[in-house]
Amino acid sequence: MKDWTGQEFKHNQGRESHYKKMRFELRNILQRYKFTHFITLASNHQLLKYQRMHSLLKRWDARVNREINGPRWAARPDERLIWFAFPEKMDVNPHWHMVVQVDPEINMPRRAERTKQLPLIGEKHWLELVPRGSFDCQSVESSDVNRYITKMSADETHFNKFVMSREFISI
Repeated sequence: MKDWTGQEFKHNQGRESHYKKMRFELRNILQRYKFTHFITLASNHQLLKYQRMHSLLKRWDARVNREINGPRWAARPDERLIWFAFPEKMDVNPHWHMVVQVDPEINMPRRAERTKQLPLIGEKHWLELVPRGSFDCQSVESSDVNRYITKMSADETHFNKFVMSREFISI
């Protein structure tokens, strides 16, 4: 809110500008990846708090990586999916928008076949975790997806809540 000197307004304007700059830099970082899938993991209006959604995302990641990479998936971080997930509408319809990069050079035919099944595997595990939820997976056709998934990250309440797959890797 603006006070009679305008100081608070200028202060908030500076913070907003700061987060817009950080979003710009985040988008530049995302451009370095060759994302293959754009996924939405939705709760469908179940009022799940951020911590619960974060926990569900972690469990989903573990289940999907295990099914694609086998029972020793945790010991092979170089074979895991690389992704960035951004929360949206956490107060009314919590969901994640994420971009995923699968390993482009898979030498094992069975693992390559399982990786092609990511849309089916991802949906199965999300709906097991969130039965009333929904799952959408599309191939990435353009880097414009990075603008879409980061649209809320210029907001102070959202910027610090995006998640990278490497947060869940124990090395």
